[in-house]
Amino acid sequence: MLREIREIICRRMLRTKLWELLLVHVMPFLRLNPYYTSIRGWKYTRGYRLLRPGDIILSKDRWKLLSFLVPGDFPHATLCIAKGPDEEFEVAEMTHLHYTKSTFFDICKEADRVVILRCRDWDDAYIRTVIHTCMSFENAKYDPTFSADTDTLYCSQLVIASDPEKRLKVKPFKLPGAGTECYSPTCILNAENVTLIWDSNNEIQTKHNKILKIEEAVYDSEPPPVTEEEETLIRQ
Repeated sequence: MLREIREIICRRMLRTKLWELLLVHVMPFLRLNPYYTSIRGWKYTRGYRLLRPGDIILSKDRWKLLSFLVPGDFPHATLCIAKGPDEEFEVAEMTHLHYTKSTFFDICKEADRVVILRCRDWDDAYIRTVIHTCMSFENAKYDPTFSADTDTLYCSQLVIASDPEKRLKVKPFKLPGAGTECYSPTCILNAENVTLIWDSNNEIQTKHNKILKIEEAVYDSEPPPVTEEEETLIRQ
Protein backbone atom coordinates (compact mmCIF):
# COMPACT_ATOMS: atom_id res chain seq x y z
CA MET A 1 0.00 0.00 0.00
CA LEU A 2 2.77 2.45 0.95
CA ARG A 3 4.68 1.53 -2.21
CA GLU A 4 1.65 2.28 -4.37
CA ILE A 5 1.16 5.64 -2.65
CA ARG A 6 4.84 6.51 -3.16
CA GLU A 7 4.65 5.63 -6.86
CA ILE A 8 1.54 7.76 -7.34
CA ILE A 9 3.25 10.72 -5.66
CA CYS A 10 6.40 10.28 -7.77
CA ARG A 11 4.44 10.01 -11.01
CA ARG A 12 2.51 13.15 -10.17
CA MET A 13 5.72 14.97 -9.24
CA LEU A 14 7.23 14.14 -12.65
CA ARG A 15 4.35 16.02 -14.25
CA THR A 16 4.70 19.21 -12.22
CA LYS A 17 6.06 22.48 -13.53
CA LEU A 18 8.56 22.54 -10.66
CA TRP A 19 10.14 19.24 -11.81
CA GLU A 20 10.29 20.47 -15.41
CA LEU A 21 11.91 23.70 -14.24
CA LEU A 22 14.56 21.82 -12.26
CA LEU A 23 15.32 19.23 -14.96
CA VAL A 24 15.37 21.59 -17.93
CA HIS A 25 16.60 24.89 -16.52
CA VAL A 26 18.67 24.03 -13.42
CA MET A 27 20.18 20.52 -13.31
CA PRO A 28 21.93 20.59 -16.74
CA PHE A 29 24.05 23.52 -15.56
CA LEU A 30 25.13 22.12 -12.19
CA ARG A 31 28.63 20.66 -12.19
CA LEU A 32 30.69 19.93 -9.08
CA ASN A 33 34.12 20.44 -10.64
CA PRO A 34 35.11 23.62 -12.56
CA TYR A 35 37.98 21.93 -14.43
CA TYR A 36 37.79 20.64 -18.01
CA THR A 37 36.71 17.17 -19.03
CA SER A 38 39.42 14.93 -20.48
CA ILE A 39 38.39 13.68 -23.94
CA ARG A 40 40.45 15.71 -26.39
CA GLY A 41 43.55 15.42 -28.56
CA TRP A 42 44.53 11.99 -29.85
CA LYS A 43 41.98 10.23 -27.64
CA TYR A 44 39.17 12.16 -29.32
CA THR A 45 40.74 11.50 -32.74
CA ARG A 46 40.83 7.74 -32.25
CA GLY A 47 37.16 7.68 -31.34
CA TYR A 48 36.27 9.90 -34.29
CA ARG A 49 38.09 7.59 -36.69
CA LEU A 50 35.95 4.65 -35.66
CA LEU A 51 32.67 6.56 -35.66
CA ARG A 52 30.26 6.01 -38.54
CA PRO A 53 26.64 6.99 -39.25
CA GLY A 54 24.21 4.78 -37.38
CA ASP A 55 26.46 4.42 -34.34
CA ILE A 56 25.09 5.09 -30.87
CA ILE A 57 27.14 7.30 -28.56
CA LEU A 58 26.85 7.15 -24.78
CA SER A 59 28.55 9.77 -22.65
CA LYS A 60 29.13 10.78 -19.06
CA ASP A 61 30.57 13.73 -17.19
CA ARG A 62 31.05 12.26 -13.74
CA TRP A 63 30.99 15.70 -12.12
CA LYS A 64 27.59 16.75 -13.48
CA LEU A 65 24.68 16.53 -11.08
CA LEU A 66 22.64 14.53 -13.59
CA SER A 67 25.32 11.82 -13.62
CA PHE A 68 24.56 11.19 -9.95
CA LEU A 69 20.81 11.07 -10.52
CA VAL A 70 20.44 8.92 -13.67
CA PRO A 71 20.66 5.19 -12.83
CA GLY A 72 23.41 3.16 -14.52
CA ASP A 73 26.82 3.78 -16.04
CA PHE A 74 25.81 6.53 -18.48
CA PRO A 75 23.35 9.42 -18.21
CA HIS A 76 23.24 10.42 -21.90
CA ALA A 77 22.66 8.72 -25.27
CA THR A 78 22.89 10.15 -28.80
CA LEU A 79 22.78 8.89 -32.39
CA CYS A 80 25.32 9.58 -35.15
CA ILE A 81 23.44 10.49 -38.32
CA ALA A 82 26.33 11.80 -40.47
CA LYS A 83 30.10 12.35 -40.36
CA GLY A 84 32.45 14.92 -41.81
CA PRO A 85 33.25 18.65 -41.86
CA ASP A 86 30.80 19.31 -44.72
CA GLU A 87 27.79 17.94 -42.84
CA GLU A 88 25.28 20.29 -41.19
CA PHE A 89 25.58 18.19 -38.02
CA GLU A 90 26.79 14.71 -37.05
CA VAL A 91 24.89 13.76 -33.92
CA ALA A 92 21.22 14.03 -32.97
CA GLU A 93 20.35 14.22 -29.30
CA MET A 94 17.57 15.20 -26.93
CA THR A 95 18.72 17.76 -24.37
CA HIS A 96 17.20 20.56 -22.29
CA LEU A 97 17.28 22.45 -25.61
CA HIS A 98 14.97 19.78 -27.09
CA TYR A 99 16.06 18.10 -30.38
CA THR A 100 19.67 19.20 -30.68
CA LYS A 101 22.02 19.04 -33.68
CA SER A 102 25.57 18.44 -32.49
CA THR A 103 28.93 16.97 -33.51
CA PHE A 104 31.04 14.20 -32.02
CA PHE A 105 33.39 16.88 -30.74
CA ASP A 106 30.48 18.56 -28.91
CA ILE A 107 29.77 15.28 -27.11
CA CYS A 108 33.41 14.66 -26.18
CA LYS A 109 34.16 18.15 -24.90
CA GLU A 110 31.37 17.81 -22.33
CA ALA A 111 32.27 14.29 -21.15
CA ASP A 112 35.04 12.39 -19.40
CA ARG A 113 33.88 9.03 -20.73
CA VAL A 114 32.38 8.23 -24.13
CA VAL A 115 31.57 4.90 -25.75
CA ILE A 116 30.57 4.12 -29.33
CA LEU A 117 28.09 1.28 -29.85
CA ARG A 118 26.99 -0.43 -33.06
CA CYS A 119 23.93 -2.59 -33.63
CA ARG A 120 24.87 -5.93 -35.19
CA ASP A 121 21.52 -6.16 -36.99
CA TRP A 122 21.57 -2.73 -38.65
CA ASP A 123 22.74 -3.18 -42.26
CA ASP A 124 23.44 -0.20 -44.53
CA ALA A 125 19.89 -0.05 -45.87
CA TYR A 126 18.36 -0.17 -42.40
CA ILE A 127 20.80 2.44 -41.07
CA ARG A 128 19.40 4.83 -43.67
CA THR A 129 15.93 4.06 -42.28
CA VAL A 130 17.14 4.69 -38.72
CA ILE A 131 18.71 8.02 -39.68
CA HIS A 132 15.62 9.12 -41.61
CA THR A 133 13.41 8.18 -38.64
CA CYS A 134 15.69 10.04 -36.23
CA MET A 135 15.63 13.19 -38.36
CA SER A 136 11.83 13.03 -38.51
CA PHE A 137 11.83 13.90 -34.78
CA GLU A 138 13.50 17.26 -35.46
CA ASN A 139 10.64 19.25 -33.96
CA ALA A 140 10.21 17.02 -30.91
CA LYS A 141 10.36 18.55 -27.44
CA TYR A 142 12.29 17.15 -24.49
CA ASP A 143 10.27 14.89 -22.19
CA PRO A 144 10.97 15.55 -18.49
CA THR A 145 8.40 12.91 -17.47
CA PHE A 146 10.18 9.96 -19.17
CA SER A 147 6.88 8.69 -20.56
CA ALA A 148 6.39 6.09 -23.32
CA ASP A 149 4.73 8.70 -25.54
CA THR A 150 6.91 9.63 -28.55
CA ASP A 151 5.35 13.07 -29.05
CA THR A 152 8.04 14.21 -26.62
CA LEU A 153 11.32 12.35 -26.15
CA TYR A 154 14.17 11.94 -23.67
CA CYS A 155 17.72 11.14 -24.81
CA SER A 156 17.76 7.34 -24.90
CA GLN A 157 14.18 7.25 -26.12
CA LEU A 158 15.26 9.15 -29.26
CA VAL A 159 17.70 6.34 -30.08
CA ILE A 160 15.14 3.60 -29.44
CA ALA A 161 12.34 5.40 -31.31
CA SER A 162 14.66 5.73 -34.32
CA ASP A 163 14.80 1.91 -34.52
CA PRO A 164 11.28 1.17 -35.86
CA GLU A 165 11.82 -2.60 -36.09
CA LYS A 166 13.30 -2.73 -32.58
CA ARG A 167 16.42 -4.54 -33.76
CA LEU A 168 18.46 -3.24 -30.82
CA LYS A 169 16.45 -5.49 -28.47
CA VAL A 170 16.64 -3.14 -25.50
CA LYS A 171 15.02 -4.11 -22.23
CA PRO A 172 13.42 -1.32 -20.17
CA PHE A 173 13.83 -0.80 -16.44
CA LYS A 174 11.48 0.58 -13.81
CA LEU A 175 12.05 4.19 -12.87
CA PRO A 176 12.97 4.24 -9.17
CA GLY A 177 10.13 5.58 -7.06
CA ALA A 178 7.66 6.03 -9.91
CA GLY A 179 7.55 2.37 -10.92
CA THR A 180 7.00 3.21 -14.60
CA GLU A 181 9.02 1.51 -17.34
CA CYS A 182 11.53 3.61 -19.26
CA TYR A 183 14.87 3.26 -21.06
CA SER A 184 18.15 4.56 -19.71
CA PRO A 185 21.36 4.86 -21.76
CA THR A 186 22.70 1.91 -19.78
CA CYS A 187 19.76 -0.17 -21.04
CA ILE A 188 21.12 0.48 -24.55
CA LEU A 189 24.66 -0.45 -23.44
CA ASN A 190 23.35 -3.80 -22.21
CA ALA A 191 21.06 -4.42 -25.21
CA GLU A 192 21.19 -7.90 -26.71
CA ASN A 193 22.14 -6.75 -30.23
CA VAL A 194 24.80 -4.14 -29.46
CA THR A 195 28.58 -4.28 -29.93
CA LEU A 196 31.01 -1.97 -28.16
CA ILE A 197 33.28 -0.34 -30.77
CA TRP A 198 35.21 2.17 -28.68
CA ASP A 199 35.50 3.15 -25.04
CA SER A 200 37.47 6.24 -24.10
CA ASN A 201 38.42 4.49 -20.87
CA ASN A 202 39.65 1.42 -22.79
CA GLU A 203 37.35 -0.74 -20.68
CA ILE A 204 36.35 -3.98 -22.40
CA GLN A 205 33.76 -5.33 -20.00
CA THR A 206 30.32 -4.27 -18.91
CA LYS A 207 29.43 -4.24 -15.25
CA HIS A 208 28.01 -7.75 -15.80
CA ASN A 209 31.47 -8.95 -17.01
CA LYS A 210 30.11 -9.76 -20.44
CA ILE A 211 33.01 -9.58 -22.90
CA LEU A 212 32.14 -7.49 -25.94
CA LYS A 213 33.76 -7.37 -29.38
CA ILE A 214 36.38 -4.63 -29.60
CA GLU A 215 38.25 -3.26 -32.60
CA GLU A 216 41.84 -3.86 -31.54
CA ALA A 217 43.16 -0.71 -33.19
CA VAL A 218 41.63 1.27 -30.35
CA TYR A 219 43.89 -0.30 -27.78
CA ASP A 220 47.28 0.15 -29.42
CA SER A 221 49.82 1.42 -26.92
CA GLU A 222 50.76 4.34 -29.18
CA PRO A 223 48.26 6.84 -30.59
CA PRO A 224 47.85 6.85 -34.39
CA PRO A 225 49.30 9.76 -36.37
CA VAL A 226 46.94 12.69 -36.75
CA THR A 227 46.03 13.74 -40.29
CA GLU A 228 45.80 17.38 -41.37
CA GLU A 229 41.99 17.13 -41.57
CA GLU A 230 41.78 15.70 -38.03
CA GLU A 231 44.04 18.46 -36.67
CA THR A 232 41.63 21.01 -38.12
CA LEU A 233 38.67 19.26 -36.48
CA ILE A 234 40.41 19.19 -33.08
CA ARG A 235 41.14 22.92 -33.19
CA GLN A 236 37.50 23.78 -33.95
